[in-house]
Amino acid sequence: MLASSNRHSDQQQALQVLTFIVNGEAYALPILYVMEIRIWTGGSPLPSAPPYLKGVMNLRGAMIPVIDMHVIFDTGKEHKVENERGVPAAVIIVELRGEPAGLLVDKVQDIVTLTYDDIKPIPTAAGQGTHKILSGLITIKDRIIGHLDIDAFSKWIELPSLTNSADVP
Repeated sequence: MLASSNRHSDQQQALQVLTFIVNGEAYALPILYVMEIRIWTGGSPLPSAPPYLKGVMNLRGAMIPVIDMHVIFDTGKEHKVENERGVPAAVIIVELRGEPAGLLVDKVQDIVTLTYDDIKPIPTAAGQGTHKILSGLITIKDRIIGHLDIDAFSKWIELPSLTNSADVP
C-alpha cells in the first residue's frame, strides 16, 4: 500500500510550466528548464545550419544557438523580429545537453501550476514526430496545450558546437 500511496503522491506533486505561443498554438515547458527570457532582436545566421537553427545570439559574451520553434512545430511560417502588431518575438533561454540554447517563440504567456496528473497522453493518431518532442497534453482554461519534453527535444535536435576548442587548428 505504501508504494501505491507514494506513486499517487508523486502524480499530485506541483509542477510549474511556462506557457508560450507559436503560430497561435499554445505550448508549455517546465519552468525548471528556463534560464531567462529575452526579446528577439535578431541574430547572426550560420552557414549550412539546419533549417530550424535561426542563428546565434550574443548572451553576455557567449554565442548561443537559437532554434526557430515555427520550424520545429512545422507551422509553414518563418519567424520575424516582430509580429504584424509590432509585438517583438521572445527567446526562451533553456539548457540543452548542458549548454544554453534559445527557443524562438511568438510570445511568452504565463507561469501555470499544475500536477503530473494534469498531463494527459498524446493520442497515437498524432504520429511519431509529435511523440519525439511532446510528452503530453495539458488542458488550461479550455485550451489544449502541448507539453514540450525538453530532455527528448535535446536528444532529437542537432546543434552546432559553439565553444572554442584547443583542438581546432
